[in-house]
Amino acid sequence: MVTVGIDPHKQTHTAVIIDDTGRRVGQALRVPDDPASVAALLSWAGRHAAGQDVVWAVEDGRGLARRLATALVAAGQMVVWVPVRLMVAERHHTGPRGKSDPLDALAVAKAAHNPDNARYLTRHRGDEPGQEVAPLVDERDALVAERTRLINQMRWRLHELAPGLEPVSLITLKAVREVAARLATFADSTLRRVLLANCERLQRLTADINALTRELSEHTRRLSPNLLSVPGVGPVVAATILAELGDPTRVRNGAALARLAGTAPIPVWSSDTERHRLDRGGN
Repeated sequence: MVTVGIDPHKQTHTAVIIDDTGRRVGQALRVPDDPASVAALLSWAGRHAAGQDVVWAVEDGRGLARRLATALVAAGQMVVWVPVRLMVAERHHTGPRGKSDPLDALAVAKAAHNPDNARYLTRHRGDEPGQEVAPLVDERDALVAERTRLINQMRWRLHELAPGLEPVSLITLKAVREVAARLATFADSTLRRVLLANCERLQRLTADINALTRELSEHTRRLSPNLLSVPGVGPVVAATILAELGDPTRVRNGAALARLAGTAPIPVWSSDTERHRLDRGGN
C-alpha cells in the first residue's frame, strides 16, 4: 500500500507519495485546484503505486480540500483527513528541517502512515450530513453578529435622540416596528433618518435570520431527529453540532465525543487532593 499526502491551498494542492515503509517515492506533484486535477493525481499515483492500494491523506483544511476529497471518493479512492497537529508533530520530530509545501505533504503522508495515529484520522465519505447545513450555520452566525453590532449602535443613537427611547430588546420584528413608529413622531433630523434606516436594515436582518432558522430546523428534523429530543438542543444547536462533527462515524463512543468537544475531565492533582478540570482543547 502507498500513501499520498496532500497539502491543500486555495490555488494549488501539493502531493507526495510514500511506500509501505514510509520512504518517499518519486517527486512531489503540484496541481491547480480544479476538477481536471483529479485525473492527473490519479494517473500520477497509479504509476507510482504499481498496482498497490492507495490511501489519500489530506491535511484537514476542509474548506480548501473538500471538493478534491469528494472527487477522489467519487473515483473510488479512500480518503482520510489528517489533523493539522499530527502533521506539525510529524514534521518537527521526524521530517527534514525547513518549511515548504512538499515537506508539509510528506509530513501529512507520514502522519497517516503512523499506526499510532490511526484513531485520529477521519475517513471522508463524500456525503457527510453536516456538509449541507454548514454554510447555513455560518451564514446565520454572520447575520446574528451583524445584527448584534447594529443593535449596539442603535441603542447609543436612540439614547442620544431621547433617553429612555430604546426598548428592552430589539431582536423581534415587533419591537423594531414599535421603535420605528415612535421615531416617526420625532421632528426630522439626521439622527432620526439614520435610526429609521437602521430599523429597516434590522428588520431585514431579523427576517433573514428567522428564515435561516426555519431552514435549519427542516434539515435537522430530516438528518438527525433524535438530536432535537435532547433537552436544550434546538434546531440551531443541532445544526451546529452536525456541521462541526461532520462524519459521525469518526466518533467511537461518548467519551471520544467528550474529548472532541473539549468537555472530557482531565486529572489535575497530586498528593491527597484529587480533582479534575475540563479539557481546554477540543471544539
